[in-house]
Amino acid sequence: MSRLVKEKIVEKYQARFREVADAAVVNTSGVGVQVMTALRRSLRNKGIRALRVQNRLCRRALEATPLAPASGLLHGPSTLVWGADSIVTIAKALSAEAKTVTKLEIRGGVSAGQVLTKEDIETLSKMPSREELIGRVAGQAMSPAARVVSLLVSAGGRLASQVREVEKKTTAEVPAEGSAPAAAETKPAEGAAPAAAEAAPEAPAAPEAPAAPSA
Repeated sequence: MSRLVKEKIVEKYQARFREVADAAVVNTSGVGVQVMTALRRSLRNKGIRALRVQNRLCRRALEATPLAPASGLLHGPSTLVWGADSIVTIAKALSAEAKTVTKLEIRGGVSAGQVLTKEDIETLSKMPSREELIGRVAGQAMSPAARVVSLLVSAGGRLASQVREVEKKTTAEVPAEGSAPAAAETKPAEGAAPAAAEAAPEAPAAPEAPAAPSA
């Protein structure tokens, strides 16, 4: 392999792993081509990538990346596995695949600059993932709010029921529009003089003025 080709491979590794902080190292040398293809597809469906690397060139490429501590795990046939949201998700996926792909050997990994052993990966695989933890915290945080909303809704339902009862009673008591009132005043018959006019006494006639004397 020419020097130029080696440099290109190192640059390729650097570009892939420059922003990667969590990864696992596995040995897939005993895995057949068809099984390995199915394994890659299964991991890809979970947002996880797998790449078989050349150890010496990959060590050079990882020197300036967060995965630099993984150099000690690169011996023999090595495949780097990275992606998803955390090392816990990677550990869970690899542990699940190892149950069917018996020749898959988990060697270790790196997370936040710390080297993880095979036992560490197995321990992480039994922990809840980030999404599961978020779901639990969200459920615990929402439970008090859900109770409050339930109380408000039930109280609102009772209030609405009471308002409807009052509306029914009010509608039954108020007469329909245009109907005559129950205690209407009786009008006097036409031509009848008012009682007050009949009772009033007649005014006395004014006295006549005396006649003027003749001249």
